[in-house]
Amino acid sequence: MKHIYLPIAMIFGAGALQAGQFCELDGTEMFTCTLKDGTRGVEVCNAVWADGSKAAYGFFKSNGTVEKEIMQDMATITASPWNGMGNFMSDSVTFDGGGGYAYEVWWGTERAAGATEMGGINVLKDGALIADIPCDAGTVTSDLSSLIELIEATQ
Repeated sequence: MKHIYLPIAMIFGAGALQAGQFCELDGTEMFTCTLKDGTRGVEVCNAVWADGSKAAYGFFKSNGTVEKEIMQDMATITASPWNGMGNFMSDSVTFDGGGGYAYEVWWGTERAAGATEMGGINVLKDGALIADIPCDAGTVTSDLSSLIELIEATQ
């Protein structure tokens, strides 16, 4: 799998996280945000460069060093689309990290003009929440609903 790390950091300045530090720079990013005051980032991609229908999860440092990478068949990803009810819309996808760990990437926003998008990662161990890592305010870019459609089409 091809990744582009350092050139992006050099273009935008050291320590500045940008979309595309984990995913291919070809529009495959389905979710991105920075975490922990910009020291970390997460991206979820439609891994069109891999064989078969796969999605990828990448958790990385601001210098582009990948701390956690998961490539998973879409047919095995747990997807939770917005149910269409209420004023809060949310989507999530959960990647199997092995060893009982799972990483749920979520997005949400109120159904109102100008509402702020939120997101984050829930880290689970044997189904129990062990960490909730919120995205930094204003950094969420999400198209998880399109990824969920692709996941559902493979299941």
